[in-house]
Amino acid sequence: MRDRPAEGRESISREPVHVLVVSSGFVSGSRSLPSEEVDRAFGMPVGKLRNRAGIESLAYASEGETELTLGAKVAQEALRGTSCGAQDLDWIIATSETHHDYPSLAAQLHSRLLARESCGALDLGGGCLGLLNALAVAQSLIGSGAARAVAVITADLHSRALTPGRVAGEFGGLFGDGASAFLLRPGDGVKAASSYRLGEFLFGCAGQYAAAIQVVYRKDIGVHVQFDGEALSRAAITRLEKVITAVELRSGIPRASVGAFATHQPNPRLLTLLAKQCGVSPDVFPPISRIYGNLGSSTCGAALHAALQKAFQLEPAERKPIFLASLGPGLLFGGGWLTPGF
Repeated sequence: MRDRPAEGRESISREPVHVLVVSSGFVSGSRSLPSEEVDRAFGMPVGKLRNRAGIESLAYASEGETELTLGAKVAQEALRGTSCGAQDLDWIIATSETHHDYPSLAAQLHSRLLARESCGALDLGGGCLGLLNALAVAQSLIGSGAARAVAVITADLHSRALTPGRVAGEFGGLFGDGASAFLLRPGDGVKAASSYRLGEFLFGCAGQYAAAIQVVYRKDIGVHVQFDGEALSRAAITRLEKVITAVELRSGIPRASVGAFATHQPNPRLLTLLAKQCGVSPDVFPPISRIYGNLGSSTCGAALHAALQKAFQLEPAERKPIFLASLGPGLLFGGGWLTPGF
């Protein structure tokens, strides 16, 4: 027998709230360096990054650019052209694997964007998985009714931390600088044709691979990196393929019908191997790391922005789902999907 509501209480059945990504943005560091120039800076054979990793150029920040300036710029880009301004935001959620200052990045973005005092500011970790962590939290806030407008912002400046003399070029030479931003809102009252709807997220941690990469900041030596490139590459391809398979099963969307895969991109060569492992064309992976380098938590964000921009050039009925998959140190992993909002 079904329990009856307690005396004086109403039985409430709440319809699930669809959470939409209504706008996005991406900016890179304003200096574009040919990978051969980075080879020379790190003392590597000229052509190594291009020939072995597939990286043609890297985006580096100029002297006046920081995680804050790039993050604020891309957030304003995402808000521009929508009916939502910074004063309408309920939360600003930031993630960065390079920002270690106080106040936190989210707090600084809150001030820079002139958000209202009642707008919350939250920082999340996870390294390259940070964007998915932030999107999942934003989805929960909106789904629970605690927020109606959430800005998710990533910003990473590797060129200031992973410098020649501090880390080996085989590691430091892979990374560039960039930022991404996404505005999330509930589905009611939003023009669905101009948005994508978030599906579910899945997360986990394959700790057996944790030793493949460890980065420690020490006062005496600066950045200390323990990096097993071959082991990390094998682990990344295997785990990302498993994440994509799990997303495919949970969503019920065949990977062959996916329009784009916004994933972690250690380097373009590994991305090609991942596409082969998954049995899909490499063309469905936006070429972020080839042009900008590995952008950390902003890599997946840059790829998602590129996928959304390409989709919105199509008629609504021609748009396809987007899969998300990323990894973080630990080895953290996560995945999710988006579907056209029409």
